[in-house]
Amino acid sequence: MATTRDYPQDLYPGDPVGRWNERDQSADDHRPQRRAGRSRLDEWMDKDIKFLAGSRVKRKALALILLGAPGLLPLFFMLPALFTMNSNTFAVSVDDTLGTGAEICLFLCLLVTPMVTLTGQRWFVPLRRWYGIMMGCCGIGDMVAAGLTDSFAGGFLGRVAGHVFELMGFMMVMLVIPLLVTGNPWAQRKLGKYWKMLHRLIYVIWGLLFFHLSLLEGFGFEPGNSNNGSGFPGDGDPIFHQRLYQYSAASLFLLTLRLPPVKRWIAAREAEGRRWLVFATIGPVFALFIFAMIFIVNEEIFKGIDSFRETPSAE
Repeated sequence: MATTRDYPQDLYPGDPVGRWNERDQSADDHRPQRRAGRSRLDEWMDKDIKFLAGSRVKRKALALILLGAPGLLPLFFMLPALFTMNSNTFAVSVDDTLGTGAEICLFLCLLVTPMVTLTGQRWFVPLRRWYGIMMGCCGIGDMVAAGLTDSFAGGFLGRVAGHVFELMGFMMVMLVIPLLVTGNPWAQRKLGKYWKMLHRLIYVIWGLLFFHLSLLEGFGFEPGNSNNGSGFPGDGDPIFHQRLYQYSAASLFLLTLRLPPVKRWIAAREAEGRRWLVFATIGPVFALFIFAMIFIVNEEIFKGIDSFRETPSAE
């Protein structure tokens, strides 16, 4: 997991892994210049606290560990099936456990930049790199397990790319691999200005996920049933359990806070001392993000627990 000692002070990675020199960032990615100074919370997080046996650790490092730990849960849920080589668990629930886990990690990775825009704080920026890495690990694990256990014809390649919705998922995994390989300071230095261009592939992956979920669930028009994974049959909430709708609701906030006019408007209101207006305006969209994430995380927890018990549910 990334910790504060991985990066020089106040020089953190960008989307999804980062950019060390903020002067090189484009206008739509960097913080307003007036926020160049560190916030009080950033300074507080940089202080040490006493830990076990009199050792000292930075508050920021401890906070990053606690906030980054959930990224390990999807892989943790699949460990028993991996140890016992339970092909049934992999065949039935790996898509829900690792696939949904990859989606959650993607959204948490993309959430960092909007939160910097809203709060002006930087201490949590290393989480962007961490959740980007975990997204890649979950996505690769999902693809490998599906290729080995799915019932589609055509061998491994046919199972991971034989249908259009699977092809979208396969393309996402292929794109995330170079991000994982170059997600380190050495690669950033070697690639120079091309590094940031490469890592904008995260937005392509974000878009491909839309088409993957759209094709998986009939562009959001299929009712909840046990075949398309959009909810329990007859549970009364087929719309809320449609993954495409969850994705769209969560993405609205992440996209809105990346729009240059919105970022300029936020900077202007805060310069006027009217941060309350920013929160009042953005609040409903952020509430929609939280609402969607509740459904996504709820599915991950319950499907993950079933996978951990090796009693996978096909719902």
